[in-house]
Amino acid sequence: MKSLLGSVGRNGVNRYEDVLAVQRLLNAAGAGIDEDGRCGPGTISAIQAYQHNWSQQPDGVVDPGGRTWSRLVEGKLKVAKHAAAQAFVLLPQVRSDGYYSYSPVQRQYGTPATVKTLVSVCKKFALKYPGVSVAIGDMSFTDGASMSPHKSHRSGRDADIRPVRTDGKMLPVTYTDSNYSRERTAALVALLQAERNVKSILFNDSHIVGVKHWAGHDNHLHVSMKE
Repeated sequence: MKSLLGSVGRNGVNRYEDVLAVQRLLNAAGAGIDEDGRCGPGTISAIQAYQHNWSQQPDGVVDPGGRTWSRLVEGKLKVAKHAAAQAFVLLPQVRSDGYYSYSPVQRQYGTPATVKTLVSVCKKFALKYPGVSVAIGDMSFTDGASMSPHKSHRSGRDADIRPVRTDGKMLPVTYTDSNYSRERTAALVALLQAERNVKSILFNDSHIVGVKHWAGHDNHLHVSMKE
C-alpha cells in the first residue's frame, strides 16, 4: 500500500485519499466507521481507540511513515474495544441534580465512568445540602485535544470543581474568601473520596483532609478519576 502524503486525524492535513486509506485500514481492524474520506470525530475517535493498544494518551493522528500508520498497514492489531467503550460523553447540561456547569459545553466531555461519578456525587451532595449546587468546570474536549491553560484535561478523567460558597451563589470563590464554606467543601471532598473511581483531588485548603496542595488551585478542586 502506498504511504500517506499527509497526516490524518486531529489537526492533520486530511487529504481525501489519505483519510479514506486510514478509514479502510481502521475498519479492517474492527473500527466500524464510515469510509467517506472525511476526518470527523468518528474517525479521530477510532484512531485514538486503535492507538490505545500501546498508548494511554493517544494523539489521534496518523503520520506518514509513523508508528500508527506502520501498524495499521501491518494489520496485526485491532481497535481496542475497551478504548472504544470509553468514548467521551457530554456532562448533562442541566441546573439540577445538585450541580451546574460554569465552562463552555465543548469543554465538558469525559469518560462515561467520570461523568457517572460526578453526577452521583452531586446528587448525594444535594441531599445533604438542599438548594446548594456544585459548580463543575473544565473536563476535556470531545477528541482529547490540548485544553489551554491546562497540562492535563485530555483523558476525559479530569474535572475542575469550584469550592462551595456559604451564600449559594453561582460565582467563583477561593478558599481565603469570606464567602468560602470549608464545611460544605469538606463534605463535597468526602463524598468524592468515597467514590471508587476517584484517584486524587488537588486543592490548597490544607485544613481539608485528603487534598493535595498544588500551585494555582486556590479557586478550584482538580479531581482526577481512575477511569
